[in-house]
Amino acid sequence: MVDKSASLEERVADLEAQVGALTSVVSQLQAGAATVEVVPPSVGKKMSRSVSSQGGSSEEILSWVDKSYILSRIATTSFIVAIALALRTAADSGSIDMQLGSFIGMLYAFGLIMYSWFAYRERSIQAPVYILWGVVVMCAVVVEAHRVFATVPTELAYIAMAVTGLVATIVSRVNRVALPVFVGTLGMSFGSFALDYPSPVFPYLVVIMGLANIFATYATRLLRASWLRWLLLMLTLFMIQIWDLKLAIYLGRLAPENLEFSVQGLLPSIGFLGLVFAGIALLGVLGKVQERISKFDIWLPVINVCWIFLAAKYAVNQGLTTPATFGWVASVAAGAHLAVSWWLSQRQEGGSPGTGSFALAGGLLLAFAAPMALGHAVIASAAVALLAVAMFWLSVRRGNIGLRLVSYLLQFYACSALVYLLWTTDGTKPSIIGALSSGLLATIAFYHYFLARRSPLVVTEGLAARLNKNDRGAGVLLVAALFSGFFTLRVGLYQTLDMLHMATNSAFGGAQSVLINLSAAALLWLSLVRRNKELRNIAVIVTVIGAGKVFLMDMVQLKGMPLMTSVFTFGLLAALASFVLGRWSKGASASSSERDQY
Repeated sequence: MVDKSASLEERVADLEAQVGALTSVVSQLQAGAATVEVVPPSVGKKMSRSVSSQGGSSEEILSWVDKSYILSRIATTSFIVAIALALRTAADSGSIDMQLGSFIGMLYAFGLIMYSWFAYRERSIQAPVYILWGVVVMCAVVVEAHRVFATVPTELAYIAMAVTGLVATIVSRVNRVALPVFVGTLGMSFGSFALDYPSPVFPYLVVIMGLANIFATYATRLLRASWLRWLLLMLTLFMIQIWDLKLAIYLGRLAPENLEFSVQGLLPSIGFLGLVFAGIALLGVLGKVQERISKFDIWLPVINVCWIFLAAKYAVNQGLTTPATFGWVASVAAGAHLAVSWWLSQRQEGGSPGTGSFALAGGLLLAFAAPMALGHAVIASAAVALLAVAMFWLSVRRGNIGLRLVSYLLQFYACSALVYLLWTTDGTKPSIIGALSSGLLATIAFYHYFLARRSPLVVTEGLAARLNKNDRGAGVLLVAALFSGFFTLRVGLYQTLDMLHMATNSAFGGAQSVLINLSAAALLWLSLVRRNKELRNIAVIVTVIGAGKVFLMDMVQLKGMPLMTSVFTFGLLAALASFVLGRWSKGASASSSERDQY
């Protein structure tokens, strides 16, 4: 009887424990917790050793730190490294031929990579270990066999690196995991750099880096990793920088026509990489890489054309080709970017993402290359200014604020480039040709500003809207027009002083200060009459420029009557500014008091 009561008590206790466990599970489900898997007692002590595919690529990477995986993975790593060291020891001791040992080592590494393929298909927790160490061993064997023992020829070494990255990418694609392509692209890139550093075979390395950037773009489809794309882009630009430096060293001893293609082929290689990056950027802004367009894809067209021009300009200066030839080729590339921008603007109302970035890239490349192609910077600046007006017209028609902002930037660049050219070439004797060119650009910029104010900005969202809030960027057009107009009027000043036989450096410097002060005074008065805050702000900027000209330059360079005139006119300007800004303050106070009354 006692045994029966004890047995009954045990059964009641078991039932209470089960009810408590079920109550806990139900509470977790009601609280919105993750899915809880109830394991039957018969299999509760048997843990699955496979990698779940439900977590995605990020779960695959995070699983490396799982306590139940790390010890077994350390053990697998130890066995893999031990076998690799055994092969190296056998080759060093002479037990096997060095060339045969290099081949066996490469075959061993390739076997690890291929085994990871099947391990991923079986969802084994050891699959990441095999792909990681397979790539590491392959790169180490190829680099050492080529650099130290010379048992692997150059072409075969670069091919082995490319095949390693390609197979790793295929493993990622087949099994929908990100780690293999990450490891493969980094391994093939850094391994190829190490093959012949600091004097790599640049054409082969260019192909490797182009493939690595393509593979990294595919990796982004599996897992957002812009850091990998930025890293490979910087590594590619670093390679081109090394090539430029090597080119200068070789040209110090040989003529350009006597160079080998591995050194002389810089320009074709730059063109190849430029096409690769342009294609990647286009796929990115079209949403073919990932659903959410990354900032890398938005900025890549602009970065691409800037580094291409800088690297190619260096090669042109070294005599690899003529400036006119490069200028026309670059102008055609600029036209292609602008055509892509126009096509993107037609895809949907408001333009597709990337319209502004390709337009800015094409406009900048045209601004850089047109002076070299045409042989005349003034004509090139006028062409860029007209292009900016055309972009503005298209932005209004398509309702694209990004294109509108790009037109402002290009117009400002065109005027600034011409102003800098005239400032450095005309000196103290401005020419009639400079006056006509600056007057033309001032007219175009004023017309652009007039169009901007006649076509109010439609309120939109996005980065371009935040950068150009309330269309304040249009004020840049007025500033550019004023700069260009100043260089036109200073010619008239010089000609007037020359007629009066007073065209000295001192008199001309003082007259320019008077012109700046009068321009600021006119803008201040006009802003007060029209109650225009934009004119007021620009007038303040011109006033600050006038103050800098008078107190930082004239005080040092001028003396006598020109200095007195310069300081006196600025004093009048300061008095007028005090009056005008005081009226603005009173007007603002009156408006605020009226609002308080209501």
